[in-house]
Formats: sequence, structure tokens, C-alpha cells
Amino acid sequence: TVDMTGLLANSLNVGAATIASWMGPDTFYNYFQRFNFGRPLGVDLAAEAGGQLPLPGDSLWTETNLGTNAFGQGMATTPLQMIASVSALANDGYLMHPYIVQEIHKDDQVIAHRPNVISRAVSEQTADTVTAMAVNAVRTEVSGAQVPGYTVAGKTGTAQIPEGGIYHPNDTIASFIGWLPADEPEIIVLVKLDRPQTSPWGSTTAAPVFAELATDLVSLL
Repeated sequence: TVDMTGLLANSLNVGAATIASWMGPDTFYNYFQRFNFGRPLGVDLAAEAGGQLPLPGDSLWTETNLGTNAFGQGMATTPLQMIASVSALANDGYLMHPYIVQEIHKDDQVIAHRPNVISRAVSEQTADTVTAMAVNAVRTEVSGAQVPGYTVAGKTGTAQIPEGGIYHPNDTIASFIGWLPADEPEIIVLVKLDRPQTSPWGSTTAAPVFAELATDLVSLL
């Protein structure tokens, strides 16, 4: 028996699926859509992909999806979608519209980007609570993601790869996403490794890469 903090820290799929079944598909997928999974974010780059998120009523959706979607499988998302959705936790629950161009200079005019909220994904209290859980997850289970002098909030990911209608028996997508300083975030980094060879787990492959990169980034800031 574990609490929600332990579920996140140890990536317990059965626990995630159990909670999704308690929530039911209406509430569960309402939150997925608040975080904008399954559709483009509208970033200022051509041909942005929207990912794949079958919803109840779609021909590809079955009740099994409720369980597998709870731990991140049976769907497809882009790295940009993942960064934007997790950034909502760092932004007090607001999902922000991502952008590339900060300013456009034309003749004697300067057109500056203004922050734009896509949705209120969760409340500020919920964002703070999940961030605290993510800090605990890094502190207790992902020592390789820690950055000296900073409190890191983050989450590992280890996803099976579907091929020919079944999951590959060995290959994975390993990832780690983290933001820091957790109490006043300035940086978020997603490390995604396709088919890592040394280990299938995000905690042992992607997390150390995150720490190395984040250490350089805080030095630059």
C-alpha cells in the first residue's frame, strides 16, 4: 500500500490505472484535454504534430485505454506537448502557449510576444502539491537527476515501443523531464532517448543527461 507521492516516485502503473478507474473516463479525459494532449499547441513553427489521444466514442478507444493512458501508453505525444503540459505545474496551473520568436522587428516597429494562457489546467494548490511530490520523487528515487545547489522537481518515463501491433520485448523510450529551481522555476528540460542501450530505464539513462545539461544551464543564467 502506497500514497500518491510513492506512486509517482516509483512509477507504479497499477496504482495509476486504479486511480483512473476511480475517476472514470469523463473526468480523466477532461483533464487530459485541459493539458492539450491530442491536439496541436499552435506554436509558431510549420507542420506541428498533434499527437494521438483516442477519446471515448472514437473507433480506436476501448476501456483498456483508460488504464494504459493513466501511465502514458496507448497514446502518442510530442516532446513540445510534454514540456508545455509539465510547465503548467511550474506556472501555478496555467498551460501557456509556447512560442519561438520573442520579437519581430519591422521598419521602425517592434512587435513583442505577449504571454498567452491556453487553459487553466489545474488549480495553483494542485500544481504546488504535485510539484512537491515531484521534488520528493527526485530526492528519494532519482539521485542521478539532482543538480548541486538546486531543488529539482521531475519525473522519469520508460515507455514500451509498439511494433506490428505488439510491444517490443526489450526496446524502450526512456525520458526524464525536470524543472528548477522547484520553488521559483526558470528552466524546464526534457531528455528523451530512443532505444537506449545501457539500460531501458529513464532513471538511469535520461536523468543523468538532464543533470549534466541543467548544471550547464544554471551556470549560464
